[in-house]
Amino acid sequence: MGYLNATVLSTSPRMLWDNLTAPASSLDLANKQRARLLAAVILGFVPVAGIAIFAGTISSLITGVEAPPPPAAPIVAWILAFIAYFLSRTANYRWGALLIIAIPLLATVGIVATAEGSNTNPTIYFFMSLSILLASLLLTAQATVITGIVAIIAIIIASYERSQTGTIDVGSMSFALIITVTSALVSSIRDQNLNALQASQAELQQQVIETRQARERAEQSDKVKSAFLASMSHELRTPLNAIINFTRYVAKGSMEPVNEQQSQTLGEVVDSAKQLLNLINDVLDMSKIEAGSLNLFIEDNVNVRNILDNLVSTGKILLVEKSVELQAEIPDDLPTIRGDRQRILQILLNIVANACKFTETGTINVSAVHSGDEIVFCIRDTGPGIAPEDQADVFQAFKQTTSGLRQGGGTGLGMPISKSLAEAHGGRLWLESELHKGSSFYVALPIKSALLAPSISA
Repeated sequence: MGYLNATVLSTSPRMLWDNLTAPASSLDLANKQRARLLAAVILGFVPVAGIAIFAGTISSLITGVEAPPPPAAPIVAWILAFIAYFLSRTANYRWGALLIIAIPLLATVGIVATAEGSNTNPTIYFFMSLSILLASLLLTAQATVITGIVAIIAIIIASYERSQTGTIDVGSMSFALIITVTSALVSSIRDQNLNALQASQAELQQQVIETRQARERAEQSDKVKSAFLASMSHELRTPLNAIINFTRYVAKGSMEPVNEQQSQTLGEVVDSAKQLLNLINDVLDMSKIEAGSLNLFIEDNVNVRNILDNLVSTGKILLVEKSVELQAEIPDDLPTIRGDRQRILQILLNIVANACKFTETGTINVSAVHSGDEIVFCIRDTGPGIAPEDQADVFQAFKQTTSGLRQGGGTGLGMPISKSLAEAHGGRLWLESELHKGSSFYVALPIKSALLAPSISA
């Protein structure tokens, strides 16, 4: 509670000041800064001037001693400052700036016109400098030069009228000229910087708009691509399954006897068609994942041991022609989990299939442990390993490592799909590997993920 009060106390004055000096929203960046500065100058001037003007009146009310009334000129200047403040909050803030600039300028003329003796009164230089400096702060360099010229002309007229002898206050004029030139240069540099900043801001806003439009077009294009791939993959699977089934039918000699060479050729057709079907299924899964339309058929009490037994049996078939031993370390007391049975098998089978594909000698070890609220699966191989710079590519769609490219085959979708499926279950997939020292892939799946609800169809 104390922190909250401290925060309110520290932010409220800042918010109040921002509200009191807020410029009109229709102004551009440079004019907004000038309008805010004008309001700040007036808010600083009005209280101080008010105290100075009415100090005698206030003292008279307190002490009871009668004091002379305040002069009319300061009161008029004070009222003009109020008007300038309200103008600073509008799109016509320049009129407010001109009023504020005119106040010290009129004071300069009044002093020159009424002064006796020497014209080197320091007050003249103060008000004249103040007027020109305000012009350089609140308006442009051109307005600063005009203000300086007006000040010089006013000094010439006032001093000429006062002297009756044609004497001109050369000192005040020289000082006004120096202040004008200096302030105009500073104002010009500031205006150039503001214009450059404004141009940069406009360019940045345009880039943001173009980036947003490009992103929207890319998202729309990605949706169209995913929808197209999903549709085409679905349409391709039906005739491809028919090809596989009819080829098997012919290979069995159901239509007429086939010789050994024909049977072998038909078997190769079936194998190639199956490989193509697997690739189409991967593309279909990836397109569904990218489109956010992949559905999981969630079941409670999925038997992990059965999935791993199936995985090991498939792995041994893949290693029939290799001198690689498939080892399994599967505890009997693994708990059942909540998830999509087929997708969990797909995750692990993609990893085991890669291990079988790239491991030429040695072992492949499949293990699982119950760790807290998760089951952690590990598939470790003695294959070529993955270089550190290639490990990120393993989980990128349509990318393959250098060894994967040399080995040939596949689309590079198996591991990205597995990673997405693991994350859809509320789990994670990662790898540890060293080049020429094998690889270890880990899959951690929650036992009862709160993100998953059993499907009615399941």
